[in-house]
Amino acid sequence: MILVIGHALAKPDTLQAMLAISTEHVLRSRNEAGCISHEVTTDVQDPLRLTFVERWSDMAALQTHFRVDASRAFGKALAAMADGTPEIHVYQSDEIDLSAGRAKA
Repeated sequence: MILVIGHALAKPDTLQAMLAISTEHVLRSRNEAGCISHEVTTDVQDPLRLTFVERWSDMAALQTHFRVDASRAFGKALAAMADGTPEIHVYQSDEIDLSAGRAKA
Protein backbone atom coordinates (compact mmCIF):
# COMPACT_ATOMS: atom_id res chain seq x y z
CA MET A 1 0.00 0.00 0.00
CA ILE A 2 1.14 3.55 -0.72
CA LEU A 3 0.58 6.15 2.00
CA VAL A 4 0.60 9.86 1.20
CA ILE A 5 0.72 12.49 3.94
CA GLY A 6 0.60 16.14 3.00
CA HIS A 7 0.31 19.46 4.78
CA ALA A 8 -0.64 22.94 3.67
CA LEU A 9 -0.86 26.08 5.76
CA ALA A 10 -3.65 28.48 4.89
CA LYS A 11 -3.70 32.20 5.38
CA PRO A 12 -6.67 33.47 7.41
CA ASP A 13 -8.22 34.90 4.24
CA THR A 14 -7.65 31.73 2.14
CA LEU A 15 -8.76 29.04 4.61
CA GLN A 16 -12.34 28.72 3.38
CA ALA A 17 -11.32 28.57 -0.27
CA MET A 18 -8.61 26.01 0.50
CA LEU A 19 -11.10 23.87 2.42
CA ALA A 20 -13.58 24.08 -0.46
CA ILE A 21 -11.13 22.98 -3.15
CA SER A 22 -9.65 20.34 -0.82
CA THR A 23 -13.06 18.83 -0.14
CA GLU A 24 -13.82 18.75 -3.87
CA HIS A 25 -10.43 17.11 -4.55
CA VAL A 26 -10.91 14.48 -1.82
CA LEU A 27 -14.40 13.54 -3.00
CA ARG A 28 -13.24 13.22 -6.61
CA SER A 29 -10.13 11.27 -5.69
CA ARG A 30 -12.09 8.72 -3.67
CA ASN A 31 -13.71 7.54 -6.91
CA GLU A 32 -10.40 6.88 -8.67
CA ALA A 33 -9.21 3.33 -9.25
CA GLY A 34 -6.82 2.22 -6.52
CA CYS A 35 -7.88 4.84 -3.96
CA ILE A 36 -8.41 3.09 -0.62
CA SER A 37 -9.03 6.31 1.31
CA HIS A 38 -8.46 10.04 0.91
CA GLU A 39 -9.04 12.58 3.68
CA VAL A 40 -8.39 16.17 4.63
CA THR A 41 -8.54 17.49 8.19
CA THR A 42 -7.63 20.63 10.08
CA ASP A 43 -5.17 20.56 12.97
CA VAL A 44 -6.84 20.98 16.38
CA GLN A 45 -4.03 23.25 17.58
CA ASP A 46 -3.62 25.19 14.35
CA PRO A 47 -6.88 25.39 12.37
CA LEU A 48 -5.02 26.97 9.44
CA ARG A 49 -2.99 23.75 8.95
CA LEU A 50 -4.61 21.23 6.62
CA THR A 51 -3.47 17.62 6.67
CA PHE A 52 -4.09 15.20 3.80
CA VAL A 53 -3.91 11.44 4.34
CA GLU A 54 -4.29 9.16 1.36
CA ARG A 55 -4.00 5.39 0.97
CA TRP A 56 -3.51 3.94 -2.51
CA SER A 57 -3.38 0.29 -3.56
CA ASP A 58 -0.07 0.72 -5.38
CA MET A 59 2.31 3.25 -6.90
CA ALA A 60 0.76 2.91 -10.36
CA ALA A 61 -2.61 4.07 -8.98
CA LEU A 62 -0.97 7.05 -7.25
CA GLN A 63 0.96 8.01 -10.38
CA THR A 64 -2.27 7.86 -12.38
CA HIS A 65 -3.90 10.11 -9.75
CA PHE A 66 -1.05 12.62 -10.05
CA ARG A 67 -1.55 12.74 -13.85
CA VAL A 68 -5.28 13.57 -13.64
CA ASP A 69 -5.72 17.14 -14.88
CA ALA A 70 -7.99 17.99 -11.93
CA SER A 71 -5.36 16.74 -9.46
CA ARG A 72 -2.67 18.88 -11.04
CA ALA A 73 -4.97 21.91 -11.10
CA PHE A 74 -5.81 21.31 -7.43
CA GLY A 75 -2.12 21.20 -6.48
CA LYS A 76 -1.41 24.47 -8.28
CA ALA A 77 -4.45 26.22 -6.79
CA LEU A 78 -3.65 25.00 -3.27
CA ALA A 79 -0.03 26.15 -3.56
CA ALA A 80 -1.13 29.57 -4.83
CA MET A 81 -3.34 30.11 -1.77
CA ALA A 82 -1.05 28.55 0.84
CA ASP A 83 1.16 30.34 3.30
CA GLY A 84 4.45 28.79 2.23
CA THR A 85 5.01 25.67 0.17
CA PRO A 86 2.72 22.68 0.81
CA GLU A 87 4.50 19.45 1.77
CA ILE A 88 3.87 15.96 0.45
CA HIS A 89 5.45 12.74 1.68
CA VAL A 90 4.94 9.35 0.02
CA TYR A 91 5.58 6.06 1.78
CA GLN A 92 5.32 2.40 0.89
CA SER A 93 3.78 0.62 3.84
CA ASP A 94 2.22 -2.57 5.10
CA GLU A 95 -0.70 -2.57 7.49
CA ILE A 96 0.04 -4.28 10.79
CA ASP A 97 -2.63 -6.40 12.46
CA LEU A 98 -2.10 -5.42 16.10
CA SER A 99 -4.12 -8.38 17.37
CA ALA A 100 -1.65 -10.78 15.74
CA GLY A 101 1.41 -8.54 15.89
CA ARG A 102 2.30 -9.15 12.25
CA ALA A 103 1.91 -7.51 8.89
CA LYS A 104 -1.21 -8.33 6.90
CA ALA A 105 -0.65 -10.13 3.64
